[in-house]
Amino acid sequence: MASAPPQLTTRQLAFRLSPMFIVSWTRTYSVVLPGVIATFGLTHSQAGLFVGIIESGSFASLLLLGLVIERLGGVRVLAISLPMVACALLLMTSIKSFLWLIPVMLLLGTGLAWTANSVNILMASMGERRAFYLGILHTTFSAFSVIAPLAAGLIVSWGSWQLFYRLIAVVAILLTILVWRLQHTSQSSPSNPMPAKRSSPNPQAKTAWQSIRVILTVCFGAFALAGVQGTLNTWSYLYVEDRFHVAHETATLAPAAFWIGILLGRFALTLLSQHFSARSLLLLSSLVPGMALQLMPLCSAYGLAMVLLFMAGLGVSGTYQLGTSWAAERIPTRTGIASTAIMAFAWLGIGIWPWTTGILIDHYSFDTLPHIAFAGSILAASAFFLTRRTRITTPNTP
Repeated sequence: MASAPPQLTTRQLAFRLSPMFIVSWTRTYSVVLPGVIATFGLTHSQAGLFVGIIESGSFASLLLLGLVIERLGGVRVLAISLPMVACALLLMTSIKSFLWLIPVMLLLGTGLAWTANSVNILMASMGERRAFYLGILHTTFSAFSVIAPLAAGLIVSWGSWQLFYRLIAVVAILLTILVWRLQHTSQSSPSNPMPAKRSSPNPQAKTAWQSIRVILTVCFGAFALAGVQGTLNTWSYLYVEDRFHVAHETATLAPAAFWIGILLGRFALTLLSQHFSARSLLLLSSLVPGMALQLMPLCSAYGLAMVLLFMAGLGVSGTYQLGTSWAAERIPTRTGIASTAIMAFAWLGIGIWPWTTGILIDHYSFDTLPHIAFAGSILAASAFFLTRRTRITTPNTP
């Protein structure tokens, strides 16, 4: 039995958390999307496709990354992914044709996914303290995401969505330099909990699939619950603008309220995970966003709508940290595969569900949003309920 990894120093922790700033601010789709729609003349379904292509690129690239992440290590992948994000953002803000934008969006999705997954794996590799460090990671991500729509709204109203993304690209370049300079610091603490024999050239694809089968229902639950998160992150701004006819500055409070709920929820779940199982916490919390959004059509006050969005944020807050922790518990010798699978399915949900919502908005109205959230909540709860309680030590491996 390998000894538990040492605790991270403050410097190491800050190094691992800082790349999540790029992911959270780039994915401020709710505020950026109106500008993208105006620039390229998109319908709501095409705007949903804009998000869907980015997140689908994330899903496809994560499946490939999952086969090699345990050999490369999180830090090496970060050194590749951050420049990819910077390059994609700079290209995106210069292209005028939506058709030419598609490969750039795939590149952006790949960079974002590899960045987030690298940090996720670095935290998941911390042995018995993985739930604590994953909680810190996703709480910090939520804090970045609370500020993001407010900052994006200010910068977009002062300049443009292109300016906002260009500023993020500059930060991504600076973080790339930081990764290269501090790479030796991160490598001094283990980021790969696998036994040494796993580095031998065994058939990786077969064992990876065997591992994923063990956590498939957890992955599907993450897909559904992350889909609810992606839908609200993408459409909450336009939803409240359409329903309550509020100004731009007021509408930006909608995604902020949603992310405040996620922030506080992740902080609370970090503490609760020390006393309750991930299965119990995910089962209960996954029902909350659907119930909250079902009340949305009944409220006539904008302030009450913000409370409901806050509640929805609480409900989806455990998707990544508890999903990764639960998956890693079931296959503890394959934390890289566990983290990658959860992230891949979650990012696929973040891509497909907003796109589907955009299509339904075009054909019907924004009133379909609460029903999408309710469906995602029920599917997530069902998947978590069907997951066996037993802990799997290791799938059949050579």
